[in-house]
Formats: sequence, C-alpha cells, structure tokens
Amino acid sequence: MNKILILILFPLFVFSQNIKGKITDANQKPIEGASVYLDGTTIGTVSDADGLFEITSKSKFNTLLIIKFMGYEDIYVSNPYEKPFFTFVLVPKQNEIETVLVVKDGFTRKQKLQLFREQFLGLTKYGKACKILNEDAIDFNYDLKTFIFTASCPEPIKVENPLLGYLIDFDLKDFYVKFNFKTIKSANVIQSLFLGTVKYTETNIDEKIIKNRNDVYFGSAVDFFKGIIDNSWSEKKFILYEGRFPVLANDYFKVIKKDDLYEVTVTSTNKVSISIGGIKRNNFYADFNLLYRKKRQSRVIFKTETFFVDSFGNNSHKDQIVFGGDIGQQKAGNTLPLDFEPEILEKEVEKNK
Repeated sequence: MNKILILILFPLFVFSQNIKGKITDANQKPIEGASVYLDGTTIGTVSDADGLFEITSKSKFNTLLIIKFMGYEDIYVSNPYEKPFFTFVLVPKQNEIETVLVVKDGFTRKQKLQLFREQFLGLTKYGKACKILNEDAIDFNYDLKTFIFTASCPEPIKVENPLLGYLIDFDLKDFYVKFNFKTIKSANVIQSLFLGTVKYTETNIDEKIIKNRNDVYFGSAVDFFKGIIDNSWSEKKFILYEGRFPVLANDYFKVIKKDDLYEVTVTSTNKVSISIGGIKRNNFYADFNLLYRKKRQSRVIFKTETFFVDSFGNNSHKDQIVFGGDIGQQKAGNTLPLDFEPEILEKEVEKNK
C-alpha cells in the first residue's frame, strides 16, 4: 500500500532581502520583545524598546514573515518585501474557553501520542531522536466514523532535535492521519498531513551534527528541486523514472529564471487515472519514480503544471506536489531550515578550528 505524506509550510514569493518595520498596540504604544522571523528559517529578531525591528538576509526566501507576541494575535505577511517599511498593530487575543469533548474511542493517550510522534516526527533515526518538550499541551481526536485521527495544540509544539542541533517551534495549523479501518498503527496509515509555520533555533553545531545535516539534506525534496533548477542530475545522483523506465529530466521539466525565483513547468505523464492513498487524478497530473544513489526509492506526484523554486531548492505549491517512499517518510524530524547551506556550514567549521 502506498503511503503519502503532505507537508505544507505556506510557501510564498518574495523579492528583496531586507525587512524593516515598527510594532505597536492599538494605542500606538511601541511593543518591545515581539518575535519577528521568516517562517521555516533561523532568521529572525525581536522588536526593540521603540517597537522597531530589522531583518537582513543575504538571500531571498520563498516564505512568510511572522510576528508573534504573547497575548496578541499572530500576524502573517504573505509578501514581506512589498513595502520598504511596515507598521504592524497587534490585536489582543480574545479570551476563549475551550470545550474539550471526550469521546471513548478505545485508544489510550499513550497510543495516540505514539502515533502522533511517528506521523509528525517520523520513523527515521532523526525523527526517533527528537523529543517533544510540551506533549501535555497536544489534544487528540479519533473519529470512529471516518477513521481519521487529528491533533491540535494551542501553543507552538517545541521539538528538540539533538542529532541536527536545532530547537523547533512548530505552530501546528492542521494535522490528520487517515485509515481504512479502526486502527492506530502507523503500518496501516493510508494518508497523513501536517501543516503549520516553524521557527528554527540552532542549539549546537559540530562536525558530527554537520555530517547529520548533510545526510538529511542530500536526497531530500529540497535536493531534488535544487537538481531541477541547476540541471545537475548526474551530480545529485537522482534518476528519474516514468513507471519502470528511466527518462531524461529535461524532457519533463522546463526551467525559466524569473526575478529571484525559478519557474518550473512540468510535462504531464501518460499514466491512467488512478487513486493512491486518497490522491486522485484531477486535471493536470504527472507521476514519477525517483532513485537516489541507486538505493533510496521515492515517488513524486505533481498535480500542478507550474510551480516556483528559490535558489535554495524550496518549492511552492507544496499541497499539490506529493511525495511517497523514502522522501515521503522524511517528516518534521528530518527537516532543515530553509536557509541551510551544507557547503557553507562545512567551511565555517574549518574556519573556526
């Protein structure tokens, strides 16, 4: 049975490198200490005593700008660079009393936590090494009519990833696991999805951690998309297949540089109409198998004809580009910041010896 993972991190398009602004409350009083960061990266800052902030990065990222401050609603900016200067007015959160409906479903919280860890963090050595620091804040529900397991959390899920040297704050927006019958075992999952925004904080870096990060990066979805825009298939060791037959990537992916992004157009494959893990063919459809270093097998399904990739290999339309197999098993425990660059990290370690 094919298992499909969909991971969405709200990809957007940006066109510059600097972000400046001021944060106030409704009375125009400056707010100090608000967290301001680019989603999915290690790049961020906090507002000063005058409510001012500035973020500078050497590259442009395909992501959101997020503003957070305790007691106030979060702000999400889809195009952080469309203005030279932003003024953000924070709105207090409404005090809502959450009603928790307890329904007997035959599963213990321990079983639900285990499933959540496996489907959120993954079953790789990196996912298994991760520790969720605030598990008690996570709520679960199992719908016995649809066999869909869901999870929610009123605060960012804090994940310690010791093998990759990061603390992850994951603001979970949606999470579900789908089964065909009443079960809570990962072996029976037919589809899983989690989406949200994420902030990375580096906690440690040494040669072993850099080796682990490179191990996660090479052969990942980001590496795959980087290979598409760089046309470096032989170097990246990816082999593209349509069905069982190897094909030339240039026959299926056309890349055009547009401003700070790469526009990729995919040629449809000739596969018959099928349904895989709830993913049904609808309008445009392209289906490929991937082989990395002749041993790691993945599958990628495109339900969009056109998408965009930044210079780091981060792609848009992630809800319409679905991975299975090896890449599909690389969940939150195998993720790296969008600004991760393996070559640069190696040079920094050598320089600091």
